[in-house]
Amino acid sequence: MALGDFNGDGKLDLAVATDSIWVFLCKGDGTFQRAGVYGGKAFSVVAGDFNADGKLDLAVAPFDYYPYPQDSVSILLGNGDGTFKPGASLRAGSLPYALACGDFNRDGRLDLAVANYGSYSNADVSVLLANGDGTFQTAVGYRVGKNLTSVAVGDFNGDGKPDLVVANQHANSVSILLGNGDGTFKSAVNYGAGTIPVDVAVGDFNADGKPDLAVASFGSWDRISATYTNSGVSVLLGKGEGTFQTAVNYGAGMSSYSVAAGDFNGDGKLDLTVAGAVLLGNGDGTFQPAVTYGGRGVFVAVGDFNGDGKPDLAAAHSGGGFPIATVGHVDVYLNTCASAEVNLAAVRSNEALTVSWPLLYTSFVLESATNLGSTNWQSAIELPITNNGRLEVTVPRNQPQRYFRLRDRDVTEGRR
Repeated sequence: MALGDFNGDGKLDLAVATDSIWVFLCKGDGTFQRAGVYGGKAFSVVAGDFNADGKLDLAVAPFDYYPYPQDSVSILLGNGDGTFKPGASLRAGSLPYALACGDFNRDGRLDLAVANYGSYSNADVSVLLANGDGTFQTAVGYRVGKNLTSVAVGDFNGDGKPDLVVANQHANSVSILLGNGDGTFKSAVNYGAGTIPVDVAVGDFNADGKPDLAVASFGSWDRISATYTNSGVSVLLGKGEGTFQTAVNYGAGMSSYSVAAGDFNGDGKLDLTVAGAVLLGNGDGTFQPAVTYGGRGVFVAVGDFNGDGKPDLAAAHSGGGFPIATVGHVDVYLNTCASAEVNLAAVRSNEALTVSWPLLYTSFVLESATNLGSTNWQSAIELPITNNGRLEVTVPRNQPQRYFRLRDRDVTEGRR
């Protein structure tokens, strides 16, 4: 399931991978209307502007054995009105399962990373560098582990170069591949991460400015109880130089298949959700016991679907059959928390005013103006620094009157 503004109206739309790609346009009140269905095998989907025309496109992985194991991903180019047209078909590897995008060679073009499920003893992650016109160069594979089911991007060693993390389903681990900044990656380093890990999310869960990992684990089948056991979420705190601490496991209900992060209660601390449960973060890298909601889903995504500034949830539920993540329907859960907003704090001394906001809101820009009703707000010239889990700006008081506000550039520039 992918989120993006597919028709340019400033509202967050949905693309859902089932046997086909289903696109739903957001009405802005938490409801959606179907905009189109695009045929062909589809198991997972990611959104990005792959031809640099300012319109969001889709990349689709099939994960299909019939009539023979698939080895390609496909591109659907966006028309900017919520519809899509066929683009390139790209050979990626054996049984493409999941995708992520990022600028891996720092040329300003959006590249693809594909987690290939492969065989039990042979799986790899493929990197396809973009040409900038919706086509890509030949895939380069990196041997990782067993049966890859997820891939995500983050800068795990703080060198400004995007790195990769993948989930190895039948190795009970995640693998880190540090990026060289030229589109190539170093050999994988593995970390234990629960029983049958299937999805991974990146976030700063202890507010130290270093990216951490949350891994959803499907668990193992217990024949006696006829249920899955040992399912849940594993959290691996990042050390900031590319390595991670030992995983800490949290129960999260039956068969956790997907994980996403967001601040659901507005306390400035990142929380976690799997489809059907929420784990509130304590801000130090630990989490409270899971609280369930709705029914058990398969995939989950976080976004503001009714424009109230609170992160909502979209959960795709299984339609049965194989693979298990065949989607039958999508439920939207609107956030009812009364305090789920960004907290802009101000502390005044005799010499200066310090304005701060939670570190996890790195997409927010501090703007200033000389008049509260101004239509000419400008980015504050003072550079923010990190202090105790917050971004802060200090402004001397010996200057003319100024007003401050926070603006989410991802919303106003159409990236959310």
